Amino acid sequence: MDLIRGSGFRDRPGTDPYRRGSRRGRALVAATVLAGMVVGADTSFGADGSPRTGMAAYAAEAGGGSFDVTGYDITMNYQPDTRTFRGTTVVSATATEALDSFTLDLSGPTVRSVTVDSQAVKSFSRTGEKDLVIVPATPIGRGAGFRVRVEYDGTPGAGWFPTASGGATAFEGSSSAWFPVHEDAHDKAAFHLAATVPDGWSVVSIGRERPVRRDSTTATFDWTEPDVDPADIAVSIDRFTIERSALADGTPVVNAYAPGLQESTEPLADRLPEILEFLSGEFGRYPFRAAGNVFVQVDDDAPATAPQTRPVYLGAGNKQFMTLDAVVHEQTHQWYGVSAAARRPEDDCLAECFAAYATWLWDEAKDGADLDARYREQVNAKKGDADFWKELYRPGEAPGINEYGKGPLALHALRRQVGDKAFYRLIKQWPQEHRGDYVDWPQFEAFAEKVTGQDLTGFFQAWFRGATVPADQYLWPGTLKP
Repeated sequence: MDLIRGSGFRDRPGTDPYRRGSRRGRALVAATVLAGMVVGADTSFGADGSPRTGMAAYAAEAGGGSFDVTGYDITMNYQPDTRTFRGTTVVSATATEALDSFTLDLSGPTVRSVTVDSQAVKSFSRTGEKDLVIVPATPIGRGAGFRVRVEYDGTPGAGWFPTASGGATAFEGSSSAWFPVHEDAHDKAAFHLAATVPDGWSVVSIGRERPVRRDSTTATFDWTEPDVDPADIAVSIDRFTIERSALADGTPVVNAYAPGLQESTEPLADRLPEILEFLSGEFGRYPFRAAGNVFVQVDDDAPATAPQTRPVYLGAGNKQFMTLDAVVHEQTHQWYGVSAAARRPEDDCLAECFAAYATWLWDEAKDGADLDARYREQVNAKKGDADFWKELYRPGEAPGINEYGKGPLALHALRRQVGDKAFYRLIKQWPQEHRGDYVDWPQFEAFAEKVTGQDLTGFFQAWFRGATVPADQYLWPGTLKP
């Protein structure tokens, strides 16, 4: 597969051929973004909206504060013709230290007002690219719960992309483009979105859908998810065809097709129950209470992404890459990457290596693929490619794009090293025992040794921490021996 495709979104080291630009330590790469701070940096506002400068602005910028968000309640009205919106977000949180000021992240729209516990704040300021620094009228004590209400309007920020059919989609990991958020990768919270659009348009997000409310000119779509990292939230707006169904256990399924995409992508979406049944057999119970897919077209280079519960395929019109493998890969992330989430960028193999290998397991189970033969062919083809063999785990540094090539080879070698019984026990127990957790690679190494009862120090050093072709004892374990 040629991973450098056309213009627009492009693969770079550390990006996914299915979900390039993922939030776990990766930069969002795009030809254009709908960005632009309406309010300039280093400008502070009083409760009446008047500008503040000098010491008042400095005080507003001092210290981001420490707090734990428990909920985001978002009301949004989006106008596709002008690509602008109005929004109100209520952020519920608990202070983990005394707060004279605190910071939320929001890029793009103009902030009109901010209150804390229904009281106008002393000031709010926009600094840097997306920092919204808030000074409450009264300091917030440690351990106190508080509610921040932010009203804003204008153009969404970086990571909000127009679609080919006139709609828009927010890139996974770009929540600050459309609502104020605490962008801490370890701060999960309840999510609720009520989004109003003109009649004929639809809004699809994550989680469960509540009934659509309609009047003569508009429709309001309502989505909820009880516990989600803001980096795993996405929203898409288009003239969708929406199909609603349920899995055998009653889990609601929403598949959404932007104009012109249903004919080519519906056969893939129709296989979702089969895919989730297969992945549940490999990795244990599906981790969430809603499922589905969203198919939109930003451009042919746009990636597939895996927000919680409902992957979004941003280049779904490109039939060469909008494949069944892409759906299997993104749905695997619900176990490996979303529910059991990488703690730091260097731990990303815990998401991508496993999602890449899941497509191998699918091919083996559904098409009878000879994975040993595939392994030998790829190893022999890549032996002279130094970049291919770079580390899959290196503290302080995200893996390169080789995690999509070397990664599945390493996991297949691990399977042959420990045997099928131990390997399948390992890949099922890991996401089940770390459901909802943030995990790191050293944890996985220790867990693998515990589950398999084997000393795998040399194997992990050779395949995951090493940057050269593994020695023959690790390159050709078990049935892989030539």
